[in-house]
Amino acid sequence: MTTSWQERSHGVAWTVALDTDRLLPGRLTAGNLTVTADDTFEARGLVAALVAVEHWQHEETTTDGQGHTTTRTVTSRDELRRVPVQLSGPIQLSGGETRTYPFQMPVPPLGPASLEATVAGLTWTFEAKLDRPVWPDSRIEVPVRVVQPVALLRAGVVHVGEFALYPEADAGRDDLTAAIKLDPLPLCSGARFQGDVILRSAEARTLQEIRAEIRVKVEATVSSGKDETITAWAAVLVPALEFQGERVLHFEDRLTDTPLPTIELPHSKASAQFHLILATACARDPHLVRDVTIATTLDL
Repeated sequence: MTTSWQERSHGVAWTVALDTDRLLPGRLTAGNLTVTADDTFEARGLVAALVAVEHWQHEETTTDGQGHTTTRTVTSRDELRRVPVQLSGPIQLSGGETRTYPFQMPVPPLGPASLEATVAGLTWTFEAKLDRPVWPDSRIEVPVRVVQPVALLRAGVVHVGEFALYPEADAGRDDLTAAIKLDPLPLCSGARFQGDVILRSAEARTLQEIRAEIRVKVEATVSSGKDETITAWAAVLVPALEFQGERVLHFEDRLTDTPLPTIELPHSKASAQFHLILATACARDPHLVRDVTIATTLDL
């Protein structure tokens, strides 16, 4: 489905139309760029680019002349990728004149994929610029998403947790265990999935509920880097109950469409786990945990 944006900048009206705003690594993305000048307009050229910027948060501590220390959270940024395409050489437009430029933008084979979180992330932007001598450049910038294909995770391009790609994995300890099966793996943002859990408890337990969560830990992998845990999915599987022995749990649902791929970036990373939580009154809730992976598209 075509996605379009419109903006005005320094005497030019811009329209960008892309076949999709979710870009596949290693593919070409087609679109059209239309410019309309308010008055006579000259430029040395028209250049479009895909730009990836990583951001991450870390703490910095400073000491003043009296020995007092102050710690503050700093957000740093780094441009990881810039893929430019020259759409035109020198241009001269008359007032009210419109020109349209079709283009194809190459997306880097390994992305990296978009990651949306507070303490760290990666944003992609499509930008186009008319390079003007002497005068300010006219430009348009629009957000796009580069997706993480399932195939990249299965191919081992990204490091994942132990058994994270196995359909079934065990969790727990001697008196409380679970065989946790998820289908499909990797999971995919915005896509449906299902799971089965065989839960076994040697002792009798009074539980407020049994719930499941898929949690994504995003962390800045720099000195004094910050981290956060985002719940990408949660559901109550069983309400209050008395439990001992074995119980089989089945669930089906859809993962949130937020881009939270399993990924490693130069200054940050994101990893995911499935938590089976036995909510227990007046005691610490046991968590039975297994690693999982998350892609952001089912397309290969």
